[in-house]
Amino acid sequence: MVSVVRRYYAYRATLTNGFYLPVSVIYMEAQGLGLAEIGFVQGVFLFGMVAGELPTGYLADYLGRRRTLALGNAVTATVMAGFVFASSTEAFTGLFLLWAVAWTLRSGTSDAWLYELLAENDLDDEFARLSGRAESVLLVISAGAALAAGFLYTADPALPFVANAVTAGLGLPILFTLPPTGGTTDDEPTMTVLRAVSLLREQFTRPSIGWLIVYAALFNVVFSVTRVFEQPALREVGVPVAGLGVVYAGFKLVSAAATGAAGAVQDRLGTRGVMLSLIPIFGVLYASFAVVPLLLVPAVFARRAVSQLVRPVRNEYFNDRLENVGRATVLSGVSMALSLASGTANVLGGRVAEGIGPVTFLAVTGVAVSAVAGVLWLLTSPVRDDPATATPASVGRTEGSSGATDP
Repeated sequence: MVSVVRRYYAYRATLTNGFYLPVSVIYMEAQGLGLAEIGFVQGVFLFGMVAGELPTGYLADYLGRRRTLALGNAVTATVMAGFVFASSTEAFTGLFLLWAVAWTLRSGTSDAWLYELLAENDLDDEFARLSGRAESVLLVISAGAALAAGFLYTADPALPFVANAVTAGLGLPILFTLPPTGGTTDDEPTMTVLRAVSLLREQFTRPSIGWLIVYAALFNVVFSVTRVFEQPALREVGVPVAGLGVVYAGFKLVSAAATGAAGAVQDRLGTRGVMLSLIPIFGVLYASFAVVPLLLVPAVFARRAVSQLVRPVRNEYFNDRLENVGRATVLSGVSMALSLASGTANVLGGRVAEGIGPVTFLAVTGVAVSAVAGVLWLLTSPVRDDPATATPASVGRTEGSSGATDP
């Protein structure tokens, strides 16, 4: 088991986009794209993810976890290699659409594989800890790649993209050393389109799942708009452009530490405590820099840490309430719902931020979301003790599965 988990960590390391991220915008500018075109193609990526989540989650249940993850890595490698040859808005739009597909092929599926592996060995309560460590590995590798990206770009603008393509390709041989999960050989289809639609309707209307999706979507709005508008907000409070690189390197390290601590925090606070703590944390943090603007700097670091810490805890909660058959479909549906909320907030929030300023916009958003989330928590109790086998209409029974073993 230890060897398998280490290989999983190695696979997760190949998912880094660290070579790409620090130089992506300046590379597209060098190819003749203006900021409007760059914003458009990145918007295509976001909504492409929303459109692709459900079909690729279905595909993961149909093809099997490993094959789907391998397809995601192969498409990512192709996209990164394609950046070397792209020189028009149309070409970059096509690449970002393909990358959205690759992203959704992996979202939910890698978590589903890890959870099922642990469940088969009666270690499902270790999911948050091991998932957090895997994310820490990815973030540390990404930090190192980001530091190298500038030097590679200076030598040749194509090199960061070649490096990212090679890294994604390295994930393919690692994946096929990992065992299949979910009680199948990864060769037998287990999902149909009609079952997928029925499954999502059934699971999303369960109070223990549906209300937490709504609650999580509220804070995903805060996470997303902060990420989009933090650069102009940081400049507004006096952080120089040259200092942004140092800030973003710090983000990676803080995020790595937070994800590694996810299991310990969950052990101490419990899932309910972790999710409930979001209300006072973000209410206080975002109100603070409305009064003292420089407090935005620790707030954006805290935002990174909290979002990375919460993700594995939230995913374990959903996994505990799903059967193996259809797990990736439901997790992708959850991701789609969260991405849709974030994308809508980004589109609508842009004009508001221009009107009142990014610092004020972020402060108002954080406080307002915390207040709404507090009311939702009191009215609905989003976190409930409702494991998969405790529900009369479980996924396995809906699909006639007899091999589901998740508690």
